[in-house]
Amino acid sequence: MKQQREMKKTPERMTTDGRVTEFGAFDSPFREVNPLDIEFKFMNMTIPRFLKNLRLKEWQHFGFVCDDYYFGMIIFDVKFMSHSFFYFYDRNSGDLVEHNRFLVSGPVKVADQLWNGKCFFRHFGYRLEFENKLESNYHRVIADISGHGSKPGIKAELKMIEDLESFEPLIVVNPIGSKRMLYTHKAVCPAEGEVRIGNRTVVLNCESDICMMDVQKTYYPYKSFWYWATFGGYDSSGRLIGVNLCEGVSSDQDRFNENCLWVDGKIKLLSAAKFTFDKGDVLRPWNLGTKDNMVDLEFKPLGERKSKITLGFVMSDFHQPFGYFSGKMKGKDDEGIEVAQKFGVCEHHLFKM
Repeated sequence: MKQQREMKKTPERMTTDGRVTEFGAFDSPFREVNPLDIEFKFMNMTIPRFLKNLRLKEWQHFGFVCDDYYFGMIIFDVKFMSHSFFYFYDRNSGDLVEHNRFLVSGPVKVADQLWNGKCFFRHFGYRLEFENKLESNYHRVIADISGHGSKPGIKAELKMIEDLESFEPLIVVNPIGSKRMLYTHKAVCPAEGEVRIGNRTVVLNCESDICMMDVQKTYYPYKSFWYWATFGGYDSSGRLIGVNLCEGVSSDQDRFNENCLWVDGKIKLLSAAKFTFDKGDVLRPWNLGTKDNMVDLEFKPLGERKSKITLGFVMSDFHQPFGYFSGKMKGKDDEGIEVAQKFGVCEHHLFKM
């Protein structure tokens, strides 16, 4: 199947004159990400900015992978509620420890752009901050979380090195239905830094350790779902490889999706994704592929991070299994890429919000 997607030159602004400037995948990060400038009408009346903001869902998510641990964290602003978690999985012992917080109102922010923007989530005994400095080729995570009960405290300072000369991100603006839009910036890059877990110290090194980042600003419909998969790691030749696959909210999955692979920092756009898994038991193996046959992977979960929220008209049923990907991909000029036991995550998320 011939690839139907192409990389476009990034416009200066994501929206112009109340509309999305252009849909598609773009070759560099937006300097101005301005979804609140999109004009929506109801019965010929323009919807005010504060009401649009209530419908805009925003988050930034990091997954750091090293030999012994996986660290996953998010700052998620639903507007009428905010959520943050920081969890780690010990890849040797199988132990999973999670700290999470919910806020109906309070000090929370998702960065408006990545060149020089900050995220933060602050609660009693819990501080998580993301410093985005694309102008200096990095994103920094600061965590200061108190221990309680059997859960150890966490102090972390981690960096994802997103050097745009060496690592091409996935930057997408997709239509959802006839009136909504999805913006995302995803990347797989080297990582460094230090995490203190109680009395233990874990050091990450750019030569061997990686980070997967997911940034999103989207006007979701009230009821929706997605399936998502991503991993990153170094292959036998020392090249950083990775994949991002998603199925769910976009109107035309063949033309507008979030699917790509990376080989040695270079991106290749993919066609629609195919997810096959047991929705009643996400810890069973998943089969993942694309319609253009560029990806054929099996995902074997080791465990999962999950949550279920029911709050009035809000419902979220979230499953994020983590484990190993194996299989094959096709890189530049259809070069065969062997994927052998690369650590990553999948998601199955149903929601009304």
